[in-house]
Amino acid sequence: MKYVAIKHIALFAALVVVTSAANAATYDYTAHYDYVRKPSLSNAQIDAQLQVDTATCDSAIGVQSAKPSASYRSCMLQYGWKYSFLTRSKVPVDPYFSSDAKVQPGHFIDHDNGMDCQNMGGAEVCDPPKGTVHYFDPDQNLPCTRTGAMAICSNM
Repeated sequence: MKYVAIKHIALFAALVVVTSAANAATYDYTAHYDYVRKPSLSNAQIDAQLQVDTATCDSAIGVQSAKPSASYRSCMLQYGWKYSFLTRSKVPVDPYFSSDAKVQPGHFIDHDNGMDCQNMGGAEVCDPPKGTVHYFDPDQNLPCTRTGAMAICSNM
């Protein structure tokens, strides 16, 4: 999950997998929020405050996968963030990545280590996946297969 702030418009993004019958595609959804409380925050304060308030609403309501729910928007508004609009952009396809792992809401499979991860307060916390994941490990520069805690990487 990433957080970006530009002047008084804050951006919040969550990575979501959307599948259609014709093809599978991955998209980044970015919910745009305006900070409406007085006094207004400086640009440096906006980034830190957005992270704190988003983590609070994520804990109370749940991490949002695309368009924020009414209850999530209401939670953010309590902290001074007014929902503005949503943008969607297609994420480039990773030819090495495939997974049959089941992940809980708010979790994702990390493409660099094949682990089941979630963002918690700006840190990525990962556990072995429940299933098999094929990925490319950039540290070893090799394609890998992970099943649970065991990963096998090979160029053969």
